[in-house]
Amino acid sequence: MKTLISACLFVTALFLSGCQTLGSLESPEVSLAGINLNKVSLFEQEWGLTLRARNPNDRDLTLKSMDYEIYVNGEKFGRGLTAETVTLPAMGDATVRTTITTSLLESLQKLQEIQQNPGEPFTYRLVGKAKVAGVPIPLSFDREGQMKLPAMP
Repeated sequence: MKTLISACLFVTALFLSGCQTLGSLESPEVSLAGINLNKVSLFEQEWGLTLRARNPNDRDLTLKSMDYEIYVNGEKFGRGLTAETVTLPAMGDATVRTTITTSLLESLQKLQEIQQNPGEPFTYRLVGKAKVAGVPIPLSFDREGQMKLPAMP
């Protein structure tokens, strides 16, 4: 009986220390660093996105994956997944390359909307979750920003 009580106390202490560590851990800050049109077909396009992930914590974070949605000018543009493992240094950042696929109609409508004001930046929002090594639940992120499309030749 004494061993059982000791084991329960040990497991409880481990759980509480894990919760305390998780409570002091901040989510990575993820922003859009670049966007390119990779492939075009009759029905869909593949876009290459470069995301910048910043680590506001005083310890390294190892990103195992990210699942996110990107909104352009307030409307959903696409969904992306990454499985690339990236280590974010403490109080530092790193880039993550990923792709999204959109339909031809959605892309054309969005590009026409952006081209109505050439040279003006478009607004974007990245919403998602990052799985981090050693953290039992995904960390959420939600970031808004602005970006200009590269000049078309």
